[in-house]
Amino acid sequence: MLASSYFRRFIVWFTFFAASLSSSAHDIYFCGEKIPLDDDFVRTKLMNIIKKQINYVNVPSLQQRIKLYMPQVERMLDEANIPQDFKYLAIVESGFKTDVSSAAGARGFWQLMKATAIDWNLVVNDLVDERTDFVKSTRAACREIVRNYSYIRKTFKISSWVLTAAAYNNGTGNIKNAIIRQGTSNYFSMNLNAETAAYVYKIIAIKELYEFPELYMQGFGYNIFSVSRVTNSGIYKNSSKDFQNLGGIQVKVNDADGSHPIDLSKTRIRKTEEDNTQNVTYVYAQIKGKYKHLDKDHGNTVNFILQSPLQVQNNYTAEGEVIQGTAWVIDDRAMIDLGYGHQVIVLDKNSQKGISLSDLKNKKTVILKVIQSPKSK
Repeated sequence: MLASSYFRRFIVWFTFFAASLSSSAHDIYFCGEKIPLDDDFVRTKLMNIIKKQINYVNVPSLQQRIKLYMPQVERMLDEANIPQDFKYLAIVESGFKTDVSSAAGARGFWQLMKATAIDWNLVVNDLVDERTDFVKSTRAACREIVRNYSYIRKTFKISSWVLTAAAYNNGTGNIKNAIIRQGTSNYFSMNLNAETAAYVYKIIAIKELYEFPELYMQGFGYNIFSVSRVTNSGIYKNSSKDFQNLGGIQVKVNDADGSHPIDLSKTRIRKTEEDNTQNVTYVYAQIKGKYKHLDKDHGNTVNFILQSPLQVQNNYTAEGEVIQGTAWVIDDRAMIDLGYGHQVIVLDKNSQKGISLSDLKNKKTVILKVIQSPKSK
């Protein structure tokens, strides 16, 4: 009965959230390219794929691998001037495992095919397979991503990280043929094979869960990241079958045509701001009340006193007024959902997302990062 109640609650929330995704408060991007959530098909497909990811990303062994490898992946993507959203591609490909093979012959952290690996000077023979070398395979994957991006840009005179990601899965030749045959370069309206058609959606979903998990917990009524509710296989304890494929994620992309990837074999440059089209402001607030013992499985109401006015699109809250958020505990940090979706992110005094439980005290200062819709050009 309890699981059934949770499921009914989720269905109501899911219907509301899916509908609200078309509003500016829930704009979703991949590498700067705005995802067309005003399209009912795209919005429904993304939410359905999001539902299917929570158990996958919540497996404890995957969480451990992410903590080990993610900083290194971020650094190497940065050196190649590739958007950070591509770090989630490797989770889709291999689950951050260095020695895993596919039925098609792909292998390693980035699931490189043998021919692709050899193109980028990796050794692949009966004795050695450098696709299982994390550093070498990551360098090769970066070069492959750059090659795909450059090919699409040269061939079709467009800069598209979405098509670059799709080409990583299906090859530039197949993407080129699909564009010519169908007369469109819009991934979200193209007719592709089932795997490639879902591929970018999966990357977006993974990112969303890791970067905005608090936005997806309200519908469940309990902490989807609570270790106590997950077995080693990632299946929730005491849950109905309906809960075994729930999950969520999102991505953001910059379509400004000013920053492009580079060939790592030639030179390196420092990556600039990913999205300088955003209108970002910062508002200070203070925690109001005591929160010594938070319920780690359920959402907790936390109050804040604004130290300056908070303007989010047409919604205005004056300085000195109290606002409320729902706090979810993840890795000993309180992630706060203020109800504005991706437009307001609660940071600590060091500009890190969330608040450590030791700092969740009365009169402690927090920072609200306010992201308005990009100004029209």
